[in-house]
Amino acid sequence: MKKIIPIATNKPRLISYLFKYPKQFVLHAIGGIVYNTTVIFGAVFLGKTIDAANLVNNDEAPLSLFYLYLFAFIASTIFFQLARYVKRLNSRAITNLMNRDIRTELMASILNMPMSDLRQEKIGDLMSRIIGDVEQVSSSVLTTVREIWDTILLILSYFVACMLFSPKITLLASIPIPIVVVLAQLLRTPLYKLSQRTRKVASGINIHLQHNVSGISLLRLFGLERSDRRKLNTLLEEQLRWSVALSALQGGATPLFMLIAASGIIVVVGMGGENVVNGVWTVGVFTAYLGMFTAMTSRTPSVARVMNTWHGAKASWDRICAKLQGNNDDNLCKSEVSLRASEPLLQVNSLSFRYPFSDDSGVHAISFTAQSGEVIGITGPIGSGKSALAAALSGLFPYEGDVFVKGVPLRELKEQRSGIISYMDYEQFVFSADVVFNVALDRDYGDISPALELASMTDDITTFENGLETKLMERGLRVSGGQRQRITLARAWYGQAEILLLDDPFSAIDVSMEQRIMQNIRSSLKNRTVLLFSHRLSTFEMTDKVIVIDKGYISQIGAHHELVQHDGLYRDIYHAQRFMDTGN
Repeated sequence: MKKIIPIATNKPRLISYLFKYPKQFVLHAIGGIVYNTTVIFGAVFLGKTIDAANLVNNDEAPLSLFYLYLFAFIASTIFFQLARYVKRLNSRAITNLMNRDIRTELMASILNMPMSDLRQEKIGDLMSRIIGDVEQVSSSVLTTVREIWDTILLILSYFVACMLFSPKITLLASIPIPIVVVLAQLLRTPLYKLSQRTRKVASGINIHLQHNVSGISLLRLFGLERSDRRKLNTLLEEQLRWSVALSALQGGATPLFMLIAASGIIVVVGMGGENVVNGVWTVGVFTAYLGMFTAMTSRTPSVARVMNTWHGAKASWDRICAKLQGNNDDNLCKSEVSLRASEPLLQVNSLSFRYPFSDDSGVHAISFTAQSGEVIGITGPIGSGKSALAAALSGLFPYEGDVFVKGVPLRELKEQRSGIISYMDYEQFVFSADVVFNVALDRDYGDISPALELASMTDDITTFENGLETKLMERGLRVSGGQRQRITLARAWYGQAEILLLDDPFSAIDVSMEQRIMQNIRSSLKNRTVLLFSHRLSTFEMTDKVIVIDKGYISQIGAHHELVQHDGLYRDIYHAQRFMDTGN
């Protein structure tokens, strides 16, 4: 019987982020403790100031006593407000730093996610987690960290001070407080479910907007604007419904909590007023006690609010952790393996691959060798598996079989792979940034001019309004399809990579330009190896070897001049393309 190995989980703990910044946390804690323990002196000195005013008015005390207590009241207020400033400043710093760290780690997890998993993700959902969910969590942390001192410690400080005045009144009047806490805890499950549903709907809206903004030209072309507005309106109405339900549960409970907590004031007024009538308390003492007890009970709903906030934020934190858990240190390993120069640059043995979650049959049992300085053309009919083979050799996807780079398995190269293999995929994506960024991608390999010259982009750049600093705009709208293709070719060539995988690099380029670029590649090749995946054979005469793929399998291997002389798929494709180009 096959042994089932449990999957280890390493769900991050949110509290660990708090202690990453001990300086800010200690200053915040000190400020919170000082503020919430000295704030009671404001009420005490206010009561004494009122009593001193009565004594002075009755000529029972000098005026200086009144000014003394008034000064103590003002000085204590300034002191604890300064402590409050220190507390709030550092609590905000902590949450801002946490916000930055969580987003950075979440993005790192996404960047290191296996491509087979990443292809399942929706951009709108990932953006919702990175922005909305992180903001929800950081906002909750800010509230909680602040209320740790502003509520819990403050309630304890006021409770102790009230107990010193009258234990009996304090204990009787405080009975409603634990009732509020219990009721808040009972809302945990419904708040979590409503928050989870609200965040899920928000992700759906982001996904919808991202898809439709990307395809806005199609919506206009086929007259789907009204249909899109109806769909968006349906999603927004659903979000409104769940948000209102969440707000109603969170906000609607607050007045109830306040009413329950404040009911103890009835006991204070009744029993405290009796103490004043009986001469046990002065008016100043009663005023001070009433002020402190009122302040204590007014903070009780904050305990419930913090609990409710966390119940809601937990849904966002769980959504974040679902992506953070994929951040395995093994994926971030920076140790380099030693390549063996005596081995072939690229050795492929029985390679099989197909795109994850795709019906495409991919490639099967592919084997060949590529040496330094070779240009290898890989061709075949549309759907034969050319792009699948390029994707497999990029190392971005899991595959079956063996691929060795100078004797080292491609799977073991990890981050080292990007310095050895450069991949220009068929999508030829460009950022909205300028030409320099789109070629260099912040890789500091020196001047980008040789790469642009190889791609025959130098003359085109001179016609751009801002030259190399010209912004390409979203999806490269500012440049033509051929220019975008040549910019991505320059990106692939730029740098130190020894293996270049060029998937359909000339589909948007005319034949004369294609010939020129291939001549540039041959003259600049040196010890690099180029694998050129294309269904166009116009430049395959310049290759050292041609691999023909049919239905996912290698059907022919040989030099161009050999393959055109023998019956087979390559000869058929070559003559068909010549007939289309020349008519004979």
